[in-house]
Amino acid sequence: MMTEFLPDEINHHEIKELTQEQEEQYNEVLMNIQRDINILGEISSDRLSKKRALEKIKRETIGSKKRLSLEILQKIFFNISNALVRCLGDSVEKCRELSTQIITEFVETIDPVPFISYLMPVFVNRYSQPEIIEPSEEIRLGTVELILKLSDISKREIAPFVEDIVRILDRTLQDPYPEVKKVSCKIIISLVENAERQVSLFGEKIVKALAPALQHKHSSVRIIALQALKYAVIADASGLNDIMNTLCNLTLDKTGSVREALYKTVSEWLLKLRDRYGYGDKLLPLLFAGYVDEVPKYQEQCRSYMDEIGALYEYDWESRLKDQLDYTPNDNDSNRPRIGSRHVVRDNIMKILDKLLEDIQDWNAERRNKSSQILVVLFDFVEEHITGYTGNIIPIFCKVCTTDEISLLQSIGKSAELMGHYVEPSVWLDVITPQIKRSAGGAVQSRIGCLKVLGSLIRGSDPEKLSASIKQISSIINENELIHNENVFLLLEVSVVVQEIINKLLPSCITDTNKGLEESIGFIYFYILVQLKSSENNVNVPGVKAIHTNVDNSLKTLSEKHGFESIFQLYNYYFDTLMNELTKNIDVWNSYSIEPKVYYILLENSGELIGQRLDIIISNFITLFNVERDFETRIRMFSLLYKLLTSEPLSLNSDYQLLLYSKKIITDIFISNGIWRAGKKATIVRAKDMECFLAYLNLQDKLKENEERIIDNQVIEEIMEKELLPVLISCLEDDDVNTRENVLKIFNKLFHKDYCKAYNAELFKKIYPELLKRMDDASDVIREHTTKTFQYLFNCISDWQNYIQNIEMDSSETYIEKSLDDIHYQTIIKGLAIHLDDSSNIIQNAVCDTFKSLALASHTSPTSLSNIPLKTMIIEYLNSVRNKHRNSYYIDNIIQYIQNLK
Repeated sequence: MMTEFLPDEINHHEIKELTQEQEEQYNEVLMNIQRDINILGEISSDRLSKKRALEKIKRETIGSKKRLSLEILQKIFFNISNALVRCLGDSVEKCRELSTQIITEFVETIDPVPFISYLMPVFVNRYSQPEIIEPSEEIRLGTVELILKLSDISKREIAPFVEDIVRILDRTLQDPYPEVKKVSCKIIISLVENAERQVSLFGEKIVKALAPALQHKHSSVRIIALQALKYAVIADASGLNDIMNTLCNLTLDKTGSVREALYKTVSEWLLKLRDRYGYGDKLLPLLFAGYVDEVPKYQEQCRSYMDEIGALYEYDWESRLKDQLDYTPNDNDSNRPRIGSRHVVRDNIMKILDKLLEDIQDWNAERRNKSSQILVVLFDFVEEHITGYTGNIIPIFCKVCTTDEISLLQSIGKSAELMGHYVEPSVWLDVITPQIKRSAGGAVQSRIGCLKVLGSLIRGSDPEKLSASIKQISSIINENELIHNENVFLLLEVSVVVQEIINKLLPSCITDTNKGLEESIGFIYFYILVQLKSSENNVNVPGVKAIHTNVDNSLKTLSEKHGFESIFQLYNYYFDTLMNELTKNIDVWNSYSIEPKVYYILLENSGELIGQRLDIIISNFITLFNVERDFETRIRMFSLLYKLLTSEPLSLNSDYQLLLYSKKIITDIFISNGIWRAGKKATIVRAKDMECFLAYLNLQDKLKENEERIIDNQVIEEIMEKELLPVLISCLEDDDVNTRENVLKIFNKLFHKDYCKAYNAELFKKIYPELLKRMDDASDVIREHTTKTFQYLFNCISDWQNYIQNIEMDSSETYIEKSLDDIHYQTIIKGLAIHLDDSSNIIQNAVCDTFKSLALASHTSPTSLSNIPLKTMIIEYLNSVRNKHRNSYYIDNIIQYIQNLK
């Protein structure tokens, strides 16, 4: 029901007496609109009549061109206000709109104070209801704008009506029309400016009503709501706790101007609240959010705000900070926060830290990231005072760092780095060591998180302070579950930690030990690095390339701190120590051992020193190549041996001692592993064995003139018949194509004239039938290689016959064949001639060349290879089989070639 009041209820002393002229004007105007006033008061009046009446009243009064005096308007409003108020609840929207406009214009013109007590109950009755009574957005907007004008104009006189206005605002702040919300926020600002004491009685209610507006979709509404909240909290901060979560969300607002308004609001609270230091733990993180804002301008603003807050703290607590201000005054050119700022943060550190540590574990990714960034700022303020909270911080950091969020990890890393800088290493080591050990055998991610934090702590530490803890850290890292782990990402973190440690190593601490080189810091970390380097070698696996990069950089840095010019010098320096360490348990190395991998890396990177330590290296190789050793170990060693044999320069012979170990290498490695055994793994071993044997024989070809031999000819002569040849013949029939191919190439090398003394007629009789078998091999590659091997064989027979013919025989010796019987050459010719009619042109050409080679060897040999001239034997046989061949081209070609030799 609409509240009404009668004009005579207003105190007449509030209305000034009119002059006679003004009285006449007043009466004239009143007489002109009296009928209209009556129409508005009549219930039966239709909407059109009311509309016209209101328009006339407006036209004759506030809208009059005669410009009535304020005294006249005041008295006129006294008479028409009742009718206007009744129209505020009229069923006709236009009437409500016109009456609102007329009242507003009167309020803007006259002194509205006498009428507030009669207008306000109407507004309360109509706009404080749970449901919206006024359907028109424009009228609702006009009404709140009217209330705003009443507050602005009446100033302190609005105080008695604060409670009523708050009841209205409680509903209008929830109005769906954004403009109504904005004006409602402005009313709050006006009320606080004019009647702060009265507003303070309803501060909590106002703050609660403002909360939804802080989350409105329009940024303009959020900004004005923040401004209103600033004034409301300054009046009464009791409701601040209820909206802290909302304010925290505003630090993540997408609109920069909203964040800027938040930072400004928070700074003013910290400067103007009566109990400002009591709310520091809640407000400082909001201001710190500005330090890490993406807009540089806001960052500078927040730094300026914090400087003002620090200055005020210094003023408020001058006696407390006097000594510090006198002896360490603020330096304007330093990036270090001023003394007052540091103290105001330290006073609230416990509560701030607890909240931030909770927030970095929040389900919301944006909040996690923002909170982690704020932690970095916080640590810059509290500095070494963070020490007491290390036990709370590090476990949570380790837990949070199990994530893969890059931005979060970066922020936590920076925070941990600052902790490493401000906190003594002995303190944070006592906290993180149990964390790492507790995670051993558990989830890999947990250990990764601990290592990430450890790396950051080391990165921020002072080298001098850290030096005393370096060995303790090595005992943490040098655990089998860490450096021998199969998880690449865990190894990556280990490599990062080690790299950080080596960067902090003082040269004076590297070799400072009284217990021998194996106990030195330098060797301990060198051994760790080599073990890391020997881990996963497949660079296509994610993380492996980064591990290798970290390890190589660490080795380079470690070399420099030793005073070496290259990493090779570092390997040489620790070669003997590491070799002794590795070979302590060489007899039990297996596929799961790390030692074979480290051994590989050590020899691969030791350069010429290998030649100087050949005795122990060959001895180790013989042990490792023992046929009883597991398959994986032998394969790894074959790979290492092949690499050493094919490296240039040849490090194995750097001291020219490799010749002395020819027999051990050939018999204990190549022959021993080349013996046929059943199984696929044995096949792979033979393939690797023949590959390495060929590489070993190739060394002789790489020698320059006048260089000493690498392979002892006498050794070949001693072992050829009973040891070497049976293994080669066996491997010549191996299932693996590469093995058969390599054996043929090995025969090519062994058929060199330097080794002709190792043969006799019986050996040749064993070899050539095996070669003829290979002419029927399933692989054309093998067949082609076999034809070339025959050519080397013919030259070797020629060299052997020349040698055997010239030696003097002891009469007591038994008969020795000095040449092959013709029957053997006939067998070779027949076996090869079949393939002159092969379906492959490549094979035909290769066999043709082989016949030419045989004829040429017979032609140029000082002694005849056969009793019957081979050239004649070849021509006769080829002519006899000409009719059996589809094409006689190659036969004619060979015969023509032989005839030209005459």
